[in-house]
Amino acid sequence: MAGFFGLLDFTKEGPGVRKDEPDKGPVRGTLEILTRRFWELIKLNLMMILFNLPALIVAFFLAIYLLAALFPGLSVATLIESFQALGLEGTADQSLEAAAISQLTLFYLITAFALTGLQLVAAGPFQAGFSFILRNYIRDEHVFTWTDFWDHTKANWRQSLLASLISAAALMVLVINLTFYRTADFLPGSVRLAIQILLSTAGMVWLLMQIYVYPMIVTFKLTLGQIYRNSLLFVIMRLPYNLLYLLIAAVLLLVIPGVLMLNGSVAAILIAAVWYLVLALAVNQFLAMAIAWRGIHRFMLKEHDENPA
Repeated sequence: MAGFFGLLDFTKEGPGVRKDEPDKGPVRGTLEILTRRFWELIKLNLMMILFNLPALIVAFFLAIYLLAALFPGLSVATLIESFQALGLEGTADQSLEAAAISQLTLFYLITAFALTGLQLVAAGPFQAGFSFILRNYIRDEHVFTWTDFWDHTKANWRQSLLASLISAAALMVLVINLTFYRTADFLPGSVRLAIQILLSTAGMVWLLMQIYVYPMIVTFKLTLGQIYRNSLLFVIMRLPYNLLYLLIAAVLLLVIPGVLMLNGSVAAILIAAVWYLVLALAVNQFLAMAIAWRGIHRFMLKEHDENPA
């Protein structure tokens, strides 16, 4: 039974919540699981970095165009001007131009990790494997990390690969359109601004939809069209939770490493690198799964259990 927008198509796995265990609430329950699974998340984060290396490379080049579209004034020349305005001067080892290039490269790196951490640019089949593991963490079920990862990577590779290609293509289309309408002098400035706001809003909605895409891929037998429709419904129905996640993700993927990297010291940059290497991606996606799974369980699995077809 496909149900309303596919929300009642339950042809795969059932819920993993134990009926005799009281719900500890979203915050307490999630934090307890996060504490118990902390070391496993470190191992999972290392796997995410390894298997997402191709995605990170693609994300780096997309980040160049994305930042140019969002912040057209960001360039080596403007950074040099900023350094000079702050009274900074080059050293014997590094000119202002080299410092500006280094700073701009860090911006691209931070953005690339954010794009992959937010699942906008990801190695789809591997992301499906990671999502299965994270889903079982949230359901508080046992996981054989390596074997479960490979089993669900292989079982969902076609649909998840297509989803990742669609997501990357959508991001490229967004960047192209933002760039075009920013420089479309044949349109009034107010019209260009309105279109850019609409495009940015659409991009934000698409970003939030990614929270739900891979959990549904590994849980239900739905078409991608049904998955995207369901994801859009979840973005709307659970908007406050989704925005809360977005705020947390910004802190984990942008603010913490950004502050460290832009500090400029070797020690701070090394700490940021370790942050990305051992925690940032896995913790961020764990919290995304916590929000996604509560919505999926409430509106898809739990409703089906109470009103079986």
